[in-house]
Amino acid sequence: MQKRIANMNSIHNMQSYIAADRITKLFGKQTALSDVTLSVKKGELICILGPSGCGKTTLLRILAGLESTDGGTIYIGGRDCTLLPPSQRNFGIVFQSYALFPNMSVEKNILFGLNGNKSLTKSDRLDKTTAVLEMVDLIEHRKKYPGQLSGGQQQRTALARALSLTPSYLLLDGPLSALDAKVRVRLRGEICRIQRELRITTIMVTHDQEEALTMADRVIVMNNAGIEQVGTPDQIYLYPETPFVSDFIEHQNYHSRFIAV
Repeated sequence: MQKRIANMNSIHNMQSYIAADRITKLFGKQTALSDVTLSVKKGELICILGPSGCGKTTLLRILAGLESTDGGTIYIGGRDCTLLPPSQRNFGIVFQSYALFPNMSVEKNILFGLNGNKSLTKSDRLDKTTAVLEMVDLIEHRKKYPGQLSGGQQQRTALARALSLTPSYLLLDGPLSALDAKVRVRLRGEICRIQRELRITTIMVTHDQEEALTMADRVIVMNNAGIEQVGTPDQIYLYPETPFVSDFIEHQNYHSRFIAV
């Protein structure tokens, strides 16, 4: 009990917007998450970094309400949202697979979600669509279909669709991993620019060390269903707290952080 109180005091001291307190998740006999506690400030861009199978995507899905927990509590805006369904959490999400409707144009992919908001007029929905397309520099491609777009353009369409709903927070599940190196670098900068412009709380899952170190305000390094270290990119790179973090990070050219975004 004292440990739980200490954890929550730490979360509240961070003035967190999103917090996970001692989250546990099992898939049969396999432990996907074990006693995971984290806190995200409003307006932060957090990268959850780790190797495949460490639990990072499971954690993201629990924050979205797409997976249930076997223990622990999720707080959003100070409210216990552990049992709240995804539809009531007001988040935007971008998957690695983009999840675009192939039979709809770029414009209609974005309008699809907006059409469910009955408080918006048709004119409002079109204005929002135009605004997010301009933000991601796709306005001239609005009538094209996903199959006519490059991978980077598809990813920006998925990002525009997520942002069009004016979410309280944004979840990115390996959004750049399917792209080639040059496109990844450019989109890293675009995501950071949009995140700073909107000041939207963002949590991004990645297995790419350079991606995390160049984009994040803070990095959460995960391994074997738990958190190894939380810190700024400087702290993670210069002062690794465990042998795993040291080994996982050591081969990266950290100086690229200052020129990548």
